[in-house]
Amino acid sequence: MTPARREQFDFEDLAGIYSEPGLTRLFALCTRHAPIDGLKVLPAGTYLCANCTEETRRQTLDTLMQQARTAYGADPGFTVQLIVVSGILQWNYEGQVYLGPGAPRP
Repeated sequence: MTPARREQFDFEDLAGIYSEPGLTRLFALCTRHAPIDGLKVLPAGTYLCANCTEETRRQTLDTLMQQARTAYGADPGFTVQLIVVSGILQWNYEGQVYLGPGAPRP
């Protein structure tokens, strides 16, 4: 990204992994942005969340997806895994699945 283009964006000190069927991408959280092709904007609404480790994140996401379906009647089309820094070269994750714009808070 050129310096001039970079000035059109503001980023939080936060990164994560976005996944949908057939696509997984690393991302940085952007709080201000110019129009750009390929920019993914996540929908506002209620997300079901759980903290996990590298070793438990697949199981945690599977559990969140199951809970979203059975307890909330949602069928999330994507998951988000926020990377939570817990020390020098140490991190955990927060798994998130989207319940919908008007879903009751978990």
